[in-house]
Amino acid sequence: MALRLVLAVVWLAALSALTSRADDTPVIGDAAVLHDFMIQNVCLDAKSAVLIGHSPADRDPACVAQRDLRAGEPLPYHKHDQPSPNGGPPKGYQRHDSFPVETAGLGTVVEHSFDFGGFENRRFGVFDRGGDGGDVAVFSPGVVSIAATEDGGGGFQLFVGECEGPVGAAALMRSWIIAQFDPERPAPLAGETIARLNDLKAGDQESCPSRFNAAYTRWHVAPVRYRAVPGQGTPITLLTLISDHYGGGHRDTADHVERFYFTRELGGTRWERWQNAKGNRQYDAMTVAAAAARFAATGRCSDAPMPEGGADFVLIDCREWTRIVPPEDPAGDPPGFFLKTVRERPGAPEFFAAPGEAK
Repeated sequence: MALRLVLAVVWLAALSALTSRADDTPVIGDAAVLHDFMIQNVCLDAKSAVLIGHSPADRDPACVAQRDLRAGEPLPYHKHDQPSPNGGPPKGYQRHDSFPVETAGLGTVVEHSFDFGGFENRRFGVFDRGGDGGDVAVFSPGVVSIAATEDGGGGFQLFVGECEGPVGAAALMRSWIIAQFDPERPAPLAGETIARLNDLKAGDQESCPSRFNAAYTRWHVAPVRYRAVPGQGTPITLLTLISDHYGGGHRDTADHVERFYFTRELGGTRWERWQNAKGNRQYDAMTVAAAAARFAATGRCSDAPMPEGGADFVLIDCREWTRIVPPEDPAGDPPGFFLKTVRERPGAPEFFAAPGEAK
């Protein structure tokens, strides 16, 4: 018994050392790495067959290998947010899958769905108006950006970078920047920039705007511990691309920060909204503090470090999509959701059309 205990301790120490070295190795930015962080992976068995209902994040021994989900491939599992320990839908409030979609004008994009279900007659797997939506990540040489979004608040929006004239695919390529790298100079995937962008709401998406807003943006790769709240399942530590998008060009005066977490195993894994504790013209400091207290009381997300180097911020919202749910179809669920719905609407942007279907 004593010998086995010693061997176990030695094995765990060796594993810890290996993990530490792996985490300390810089992740070099390139196109393949950005795709890998955006797209959730599938588990493969010894014969390279996809395992239904298994997630590579859970270190399942049956998962002997993993790879990115492919465009059009059935989803072998879904990612749901963690429910509040104080009650609520047992499967969480929101499904957030991260899968590639082929388009006519933007090449391969990645859809990160917002699919609410389990309450107020909302159904998972069905696009319910007035709440469901998603983000669309697009790639161009050296950069990945969020080009479109939809939620219950602002409806369907396009994000464009500095541009002139009609809005085409190129206008979306350097908009809400997640991360970027220099293709000519290999370096660790970390940096900062001032993005200049604007959001175009439905009915006003034909032409580039006359002005653009500055957004300080910072990104880096680091190990992050997920499921850290008791009752959320076995905690996991995953190497993560973290991207902070500030509501303003300066960290010390920014109104808010949206922080995105992407992992190679799960794609979009966590999101946070931080608000300047001083408030703004719409909400004073007391209102912001009350919002932070209400969110903290939900217990939905573990603590996170405040965005540093600027104003004091408080966390007012968060979702962590680390609850793995099997598909309804034993063979995997179809991947179409947000972009499928966008394509069915009159006047949908042609660059989001399926290949061969643009007018």
